[in-house]
Amino acid sequence: MQCLHIIQISDLHLTPRGQIPVHHQQLDPWHKLATIIQDIRTLPMQPDLIVLTGDLIHDGSATDYQRLHAVVHQMKAEFQCHVRVILGNHDNRAAFYAGYLPANPGPYYTSRMRIGQNDFYFLDSKVAGFEAGELALKQLQWLGKHLRQAPTKRAFLFLHHPLDGPTMQNMHYAILQNTPALLSVLRGHNIGGVFTGHVHFATTYLVGDHILNAVAESAAYGIDCANPQMHLVHESSGYQVITVERGQVGVTTRQLLYRPAVIDTIQVANARFLTPSPLASLSC
Repeated sequence: MQCLHIIQISDLHLTPRGQIPVHHQQLDPWHKLATIIQDIRTLPMQPDLIVLTGDLIHDGSATDYQRLHAVVHQMKAEFQCHVRVILGNHDNRAAFYAGYLPANPGPYYTSRMRIGQNDFYFLDSKVAGFEAGELALKQLQWLGKHLRQAPTKRAFLFLHHPLDGPTMQNMHYAILQNTPALLSVLRGHNIGGVFTGHVHFATTYLVGDHILNAVAESAAYGIDCANPQMHLVHESSGYQVITVERGQVGVTTRQLLYRPAVIDTIQVANARFLTPSPLASLSC
């Protein structure tokens, strides 16, 4: 059985050209990404897939996404593997479409691919104007259709916003707002795991039908969310390696930088789920 190695890099928050890295960080996030790429070169295996799970450029322009596309093209060539990206809440959808893609895919940037007996789904949980995320009904229907068409394949999902779970209690206002709807679609299927980012701390938990949820460390900076009203920001950078072998899945965090000093704080007035939900708010 094929052994797969997947690299997940999340929450890059790359600084737009001509600006200084002022969003909750002091060091250049482009340099942090270069350091991650250098660390991947030192791994004892070649990745089969690299996924950048959102917040790629922090409020960037089409030119900034062209620059990122060049980096992704170089990664594909060097590591001889697939490289996929998805959108996060801080990404500019219009700029991404204009600078990164050859054609506008419509309201959501969703795709899938197959490697051997494994199907990989890349979902778009971004809702413009909101930090929290949600999966639209059409995306859930698309996902359910393809899961039913490939019952013998093992499915792995990537999206920016984490599902609700036991380590997300202080983050309800920011995570995926319709977790039950997604779990309903996944029920009864062969799910290898759900891989997300967004909250800037690494955690792993099981939800639904014992589905693995692995949240990646941020490439740009870390956040201590233990206090639901006051989150603490510090310089850090990391990524994770997902290994799939003999039906088993393992996740390893590669922590490349950590500075315990608090460099910023984020005040949270209300940590509860949003009411109404983001998509309901936009349809009003």
